[in-house]
Amino acid sequence: MKTYLTLLTAVLIAGKCFAQQLNIVKNKSFEITSRKIDTLIGSSDESTTYVFKSLGRDEQGNTVLECRIVRALIEYDKKTLLNTDSIRKTDFMSSGVLFPLAMFNRPFTLTLDKKGKVVGVARVKEQLNPILAKWDIQPEIREQINQNYDKGFIADMQGLFYQFPERKLNNNQATWTDKDSGVKFNLTKGRDHTLKLVTEEKENDRRKKTTRSFDPATGLMLSELDITEVVAKQTDENGIERSKKGELVQMKKLTGAKTQTRSDTAWSNMAAQLSYWSNSMKTGGEYDTVKIFRMFSVYDAEFKNDATYNVAKLSLIQQTRSRDNYQVYDDALMQVPNAYLKGHYSHLHNKLGEALRKGTAADAYAVSRYLYDKPTFSQWLQQSFAQNFIVEHDFEGRKEQDRKSAELLNMFVTDKDPIYRQKSGPLSLWVKAKADPGNEALQLQTAAVFNKMSDREMREGNGGRYALLVYNLLKNVNRIGAADTLLDNTITRLSRYSSDSVVNEDKYEAHNLLAHAYYLKFLSLIQKDSVNAMKYLAQAADYSPKNNWEKAYGSFYDRVFLKSKESYRDDYIEKLLNGGHETEAMKLFALQINSSPETLEEMQKRFQTKFPERSFRDFLINHVIDTWVQAPDFKLKNISGKENTLAQYKNKWLILDFWGTWCGPCREELPDVNKFYTELAAGKHGELNFLSVACYDTEDKVNGFLAANKYEIPVALSDNKIQRDYKITGYPSKILIAPNGRMLNVQFGKDWKGILKRFSQIYAGN
Repeated sequence: MKTYLTLLTAVLIAGKCFAQQLNIVKNKSFEITSRKIDTLIGSSDESTTYVFKSLGRDEQGNTVLECRIVRALIEYDKKTLLNTDSIRKTDFMSSGVLFPLAMFNRPFTLTLDKKGKVVGVARVKEQLNPILAKWDIQPEIREQINQNYDKGFIADMQGLFYQFPERKLNNNQATWTDKDSGVKFNLTKGRDHTLKLVTEEKENDRRKKTTRSFDPATGLMLSELDITEVVAKQTDENGIERSKKGELVQMKKLTGAKTQTRSDTAWSNMAAQLSYWSNSMKTGGEYDTVKIFRMFSVYDAEFKNDATYNVAKLSLIQQTRSRDNYQVYDDALMQVPNAYLKGHYSHLHNKLGEALRKGTAADAYAVSRYLYDKPTFSQWLQQSFAQNFIVEHDFEGRKEQDRKSAELLNMFVTDKDPIYRQKSGPLSLWVKAKADPGNEALQLQTAAVFNKMSDREMREGNGGRYALLVYNLLKNVNRIGAADTLLDNTITRLSRYSSDSVVNEDKYEAHNLLAHAYYLKFLSLIQKDSVNAMKYLAQAADYSPKNNWEKAYGSFYDRVFLKSKESYRDDYIEKLLNGGHETEAMKLFALQINSSPETLEEMQKRFQTKFPERSFRDFLINHVIDTWVQAPDFKLKNISGKENTLAQYKNKWLILDFWGTWCGPCREELPDVNKFYTELAAGKHGELNFLSVACYDTEDKVNGFLAANKYEIPVALSDNKIQRDYKITGYPSKILIAPNGRMLNVQFGKDWKGILKRFSQIYAGN
C-alpha cells in the first residue's frame, strides 16, 4: 500500500492562521514521546521520549534542533527489558536495548526543511560507534545496529514531525474520500484552535484509523493515535497455519521539556561488557577464563551489591573451563541474595539444591518462594529433591541431609498456598507410607487418598508415580484387592492424561507411566489369566515410546523410582514369538528398531534366530526404513560459501548434526565428532556422509571457533528454517538419513556413529 502522508496533510489549511510549514522559534524546547504497542507478535510495548531544543535556522532556512533520548522503555511479553528510569534493571535478553542505552542523554542534531521533511541527522554514529567499540559489541551486532539506524531511526525521527505538502486544498472541504485509495478523511477545528485530522482505510485483513492534532502556529504535531487491526497468518511448531488477530498501535505526544535525566555511565559500561552481545570476555568467540576473572577484579568492589552484575557474574562463571568452576559457581551462587535472582530460574533452580545442602530447610524454602509456581520448581521437586527419599541413609552426614529434606517437604505440604500443596502432596503421602511399610492401615489410608485425589493434584504432583509406588507397598502387606483397585484407578487417570484429545505438555510422561502400570497389571494376572494378561502386556508395549520424540526427559526419573523400563515392547515380542504369533511379532520388531535403533544388532540376531529362512536386510529396508518420515529438502550456505542441499546426498547415508558454538554439550562432544569426520574423510568408514548445521550462529563465530580448536568438520549455516522442518528440540541433535531420503531422529547420548555404521552395513548387504 502506498503512503498517504503528504496527501493527508493537504487538508490542514482549513484555518487561515495555519501556516502549513514549521515555525519553531530559536531556543524553544519541547518533548515528544513516541510509543508503539504490538499485540500481534510478542506483545511488545516500546516508548521513547526525545527532548528537543531549537538552534534556529541554517543558511538554507532549515530548522536545526538539538535532540537527546531522555527516556526509553522496552517491554516484551510483559517482561521489562529496558527502563531508563530504572536503568539498573535492564535485561540484555535482546540486542535492541543497546542503541537506546548507548545514546541515552547524548546530544545529536536533527535538521528539518520548512515543510517538516528530515534532511539531516548528525552526530549519532559519531556518538554511537565509539561506545559500541568500548563495550566490544560483536561485529555482526554492531553492523546490525548501524543498519537499523540507516533504515529505521531516520524514519522514526521523520514520524515525529509532519511533512507538509506543496498542494493546498479548498478551505471549505472538511470530509471526503480519496477516489484512488478509498481512504476517508475528516478534518475538524477545536475550540483551542488546534486542528484534528482523522483518516480511515481498509485493505483485505487490515484496518487502519489515524487521528492527528496540530498546533497551527508552530506546525508541530501535538498528538497522533494510529491503530491498525491486523489478521495475520502464523505457522505453529507443528507446521499448522493459524490466523491470529492483533493490533499495532502507535502514539505520539508533544509536551513541554520536563524530563530530568541522570546517566549511569559506569553501570552501563559494566552491564554491556558482561552481556552476551559483548566480546569483552571472549577470545576467538570462546569465553576466556583469564579475561572473565580479570573483569571480576575490576568490577567486584563497585558492583558487588548490584543485581545485574551478580547474575552476569554467575552466568560467566558457568562458562569458564577451570577444573573447579562448579565449586566456584556454587560458592558465588550462595552469596547472591535471592531477590537478585528473581526471574532467573536456572540459577534459582541450582540454588535450591545448594541451599538445602549447605544451609537449612528454611534457607531452601526462602529460595523456593521465587519459583514455586513455575515449571522449573516441579522439575527440581520431582527429579532432584524427591531422590532424597528413595533410600534410607545410616551415616551421620547423610542423616542430617535426610532430616532437612523431610523438614522442607513438610514446609511445602503445609504451606497455605495450594500450589505448594498440589505439587508436593503426592510425594509426601508416599514418603509417609514408605516410612512405615508394615503398617497395613496406613497403606490402605494412603491408597484411599490417592483414589479420591483431584486430577489437578495428581498431575501437578506427579501422582501417577507415587500411586504406583503405593501399589507396591499394598502388595507387600498382602492387600491385593486394595492394590488392584488403586492400580485400576491409576490406569484410568493416566489414560485420560495421555489422551491425544487433551492439551497436555506432559502427555508422553503419562504414556511412560501408563506403560508401566499396564505391565504391573500383566504381572498380576499372568499366573491366573494368561489370555487377559497378554492384553495388558500389549497395552504396555503400545504405550512404550515409538520414536525419539516420545521419549520424555522426566520419564527417566520415574523409571529410577519405579525401577521400570523405557519400553515393554521387547517383552511383548518375546511372548509373541514363544506363542507362535510371528506376524504380529514382526510388526513390533520394526517398531522396536525405530524406537531404539541402538538395539539394531541385537534385534538382527533375534530375527535371524527366529526366522533363519528370511532376509533381515529386506525386512530392514521394507518394514523399518521405508516407514521413516521423508527428510525435508534444504539448501544451506556453508562456511566456504558453497551450497549444501539434500539432493547432493541422494542414494547415500548421511548424518546431519545440529549444533551451535553457544551450546555446552555440543562443544563437549565436538572432539569426538571431529575425529569421526577425519576418519570418514580418510575413507575408514566406507560410503558414509556427515554434515553439521550450525544453528543460531554466525559465519564469523563458527569460523573463529573451528580455527581456534582446529576442527575440520564441514559446517552449513542454518537458515532458521531447517531446525523447524526437522523438528529439532534440543542441541546437539543427530538425524540419520537413509539413501532413499527418509530420516530417523537419534536420541541424544546414544551411539549415533555405531547406529549409522550398522544400518549402512546391513543396507549394503554386509
